Amino acid sequence: MTSPSETWKENTSGRERVRMVVDTLDDPATVNSIAEQADVAWETADSEIERLKVENKVREREDGLFEPNPVQQFLDQILQLIEDHSKTELETQLEDYQAQIEELEAEYEASSATEMRERLTSDDVSATEMREIRSVSDTWGALELEIRLLKNALQLYDDLARLSQSNGETPITV
Repeated sequence: MTSPSETWKENTSGRERVRMVVDTLDDPATVNSIAEQADVAWETADSEIERLKVENKVREREDGLFEPNPVQQFLDQILQLIEDHSKTELETQLEDYQAQIEELEAEYEASSATEMRERLTSDDVSATEMREIRSVSDTWGALELEIRLLKNALQLYDDLARLSQSNGETPITV
């Protein structure tokens, strides 16, 4: 029977595996670490990371570690939203997320995820309450990020639709 790592190696090139590892990094990593995770030679990882740097998909920090470029990831997410959803779908999702935020505000009498997190420092909070606060603030933070993405996608939607039509590409569904 073929192991998952053997299947991964059979179905993807070394360069693809490097890109996949870089895209999923939780923490900055060295070329050696990326090469090891991607199961490729150091030279393969290094040359692919250099290519990703040129494409602005990865950035090298001052300490020599590499991480996905957060600005590029943010823009890619916005473009993906625009490509995958109609303007109406984006508006509906924005309304849903905003309603969820408003429910959290009412239920927890807080105005932001940051305000919720600040409650962790209170002296009278039990471990169970701390877990709930962290969970709620993580959910809240994720909703806030999604709302920012959706608002940016909606602001760019019409412009990108016009640009894609003027370039002779298939227009974005509006």
